Amino acid sequence: MRAVVVGAGIGGLVAAQALRRAGLEVVVLEAHTYPGGLAGSFFHRGHRFEAGATLVSGLAPGAPLARAAEALGVALPFPLLPEGFPLMELLLPRGRLLRPVGRVQEREVQRDFFGPRVLPFWRWQEDRARRLLALAPALAWPPEGEEVLGFLARLPALLPLLPDLFLRASAKAPKDPEFSRFLEGQLLISAQTPKAYALYAALALDLPHLGVALVPGGTGGLAQALAQGLEVRYKARALRLLHREGRALGVEVAYGGRRRGEKEVVRGDLFLLNVSPEPLLGLPERVPKDAWGAFGVYGVLPFPVPPPYYRQNLRKRPFAFLSLRPEGEKTVFSLSLHTPLAPWLGLSREAYLRLKTLWQEEALALGEALLPGLREAELLFAATPLTYRRFVGRAWVGGLPQTHPFRFPRVRVLANAFRVGEGVFPGQGIPAAALSGLRGARLALAYLGLPGTP
Repeated sequence: MRAVVVGAGIGGLVAAQALRRAGLEVVVLEAHTYPGGLAGSFFHRGHRFEAGATLVSGLAPGAPLARAAEALGVALPFPLLPEGFPLMELLLPRGRLLRPVGRVQEREVQRDFFGPRVLPFWRWQEDRARRLLALAPALAWPPEGEEVLGFLARLPALLPLLPDLFLRASAKAPKDPEFSRFLEGQLLISAQTPKAYALYAALALDLPHLGVALVPGGTGGLAQALAQGLEVRYKARALRLLHREGRALGVEVAYGGRRRGEKEVVRGDLFLLNVSPEPLLGLPERVPKDAWGAFGVYGVLPFPVPPPYYRQNLRKRPFAFLSLRPEGEKTVFSLSLHTPLAPWLGLSREAYLRLKTLWQEEALALGEALLPGLREAELLFAATPLTYRRFVGRAWVGGLPQTHPFRFPRVRVLANAFRVGEGVFPGQGIPAAALSGLRGARLALAYLGLPGTP
């Protein structure tokens, strides 16, 4: 039996490892020269930069990424940051707020900054996060096929959570404009919307406490670890999914590099899609109306920067998120802002370059407030939604904005073709993408009548 995985993002790599562990022949097709997709790293003029995601979380014992690695027999030997480590600094109108590693430590910082009225919110958040984490590895939504029985078996554990299912996180928060600004900024980068529903928000806010590591090589180092032992064909762009009578037969691939100009149909028995399936089926891609694009500025600073390595400017919209990574006596950074997609579409080249320059100046001004000297970068370049569309095949980034729990499409695209990655439950972020890979592999193996992954 042969499985073909399209896209070497985190979800695709986890699914590929699960199918390989089940005894299938697996080939992974990746359009780029590195694994990870938007959770990968790329080289430019001798330096390594993050393509998108910068925070690696979920490595603590029992957390999603650690569970996935254990189930797959994959070693992720990345030391966790200790409790109390200054992970993230937020610049608010009232001052600078730290998010340290550790729930207890963060609760103390929050109480000192916002006052004791925020403590009930954090107690609620911790309770909901712990309950959801216990269910996460085997929870499927909406349940498909054989997942229905497992979902019904877990219903008693879900019942206490149902009252929060249709509430927004803001309904649980104290009526404090400063705390509302904090919540808006954190949910925008972790759930793609400040209007996230409460249950999703509770888990998204827990990311600093699920086992964070400063992975050598950044998120690309994690992707490289997950790709170990797999047959990954790089510079292999999937053009279309061949299918007949509701069943996938093969993927038409165009190669680059040394095989430039060569095409091939890669056939298989199972297909796992870590990309949007519509273009492969000859259909227009479904872009959510509230989807965001990203504007990113990358650079290399000629001096070392101490932690915190993640900083967010919440004083002015659009909020700016700065990620820093030590590189010897220098510091590599990425500075990202959410941007609407519409202003970037249909522009002349001159208008596009003007808009790009305006956004770069705005980003650097916001970034300077987080780290003075940012403009001293030895190497400075920017990426727009059109840049991401050129390199990852779509202008919008991140998962579906989690405004309500019924946004996820079906995992099964055809009888033997399944989606994985941030576009399906449990959503965006590295831990969630890893769990989606396990889920897609379980459904694929069930289709073959083989035992599923843990």
